[in-house]
Amino acid sequence: MLNKNRFLSLLLALILTLAASGCAKKETPAASTEPASASTDRPTLSAAELAELYEQNAGAEINDPGDLVLTATGVASDEIVATVDGNSAPAELLAYQVGYIGAFLSYLFESEGLGEFDIHGTKLDGRDAAEFVRTEAFDMVKQQLVLENLCRENGIKITPAIQMQMDDAYEEEEDYYGMDGFIAEIHKLGLTEEGYDRVTRAGYLYPMLLDAYADPESPLYADDETIAAYAAEQGYITADHILIATIDVSTREALPADEIAERHEHAEKLLWQLRDSRDPIALFKTLADEYSEDPGRATNPEGYTFGANTMVDSFDSAARALGENEYSDLVESEYGYHIILRRPLDAAAAAEAVRDDYYDQVFTAEVDKAELALTPVGESIDVVALFDALDAAQGDMFRR
Repeated sequence: MLNKNRFLSLLLALILTLAASGCAKKETPAASTEPASASTDRPTLSAAELAELYEQNAGAEINDPGDLVLTATGVASDEIVATVDGNSAPAELLAYQVGYIGAFLSYLFESEGLGEFDIHGTKLDGRDAAEFVRTEAFDMVKQQLVLENLCRENGIKITPAIQMQMDDAYEEEEDYYGMDGFIAEIHKLGLTEEGYDRVTRAGYLYPMLLDAYADPESPLYADDETIAAYAAEQGYITADHILIATIDVSTREALPADEIAERHEHAEKLLWQLRDSRDPIALFKTLADEYSEDPGRATNPEGYTFGANTMVDSFDSAARALGENEYSDLVESEYGYHIILRRPLDAAAAAEAVRDDYYDQVFTAEVDKAELALTPVGESIDVVALFDALDAAQGDMFRR
């Protein structure tokens, strides 16, 4: 849901480096002047007490922690913790994201052989894990609020067909758990039924928002020219080539040395034909169609449009060193001898290659420029207590 690719890739890098300090610390959002809807100085239960409370009901058919947020922190699920442009996030949305991030951290630590994730002691990006989880959870809350705002402003709504999909999914869960059991499972996520519905809707709204960027009738529409310009900024280029292979293209085994020498001579002759031609660009296509042994030419007759780290290094660096409509000397790679022609960027192919990434970065830009204002409740809510409560409620599910 939402823009989690950016978050998860960052998170993976942080896990693998643990105490690395290369990333800048995020600033804590300024507190809102909006009054808290209830006092935050109520007594809370410790992690051990929470675990004991849930274990008391372990043998029951339904193990429902009820208002997990209230039990853990003294803050009711519906108390507002943050706002973006008038759109408010209750504490349960923060709890859900704390649980999501915590579960993912736990999974990464286990899968990378780093032991058990400990929010009370682990360092991430030079920060205490609790601070890291808090910052990222509020960032995810911000993303949801921005998403909802963009959809509201641009008339993007859950359609009747999608509502039916949601209803069918709910019915399947209710059939599996039973009505009371399903509600109990929702509560273990730190959510009420209303909060669960809101999170679910956001998961459907995000692809609808992306569709709006591609809809010519939408005010959010971005045409191929705009997206292709973004692709060029990201280093996409278009290049054609003539490949004289020095391997058996079916087995990828190297050819005998004498045959490789013959193929080198053949490639040199093709290069001299281009040099002697009055129109080498037109001749290049003719020679490539006739002699190139690239199996992909059938589906890429005008060449390839590609970004960084896509082609083998020798091909990539040679192609990027050329100006448009320039061709190279012989370039050797593990596949053979190439003569490369740099073509003007194929706007349609470039746009198609980066379309999803472009939409994602447009949304990211909207998130970055939005301001998340924390309420006094949001400033003071105990994220560690939320984490421990979610861990205790979900058990092995949390640690998967």
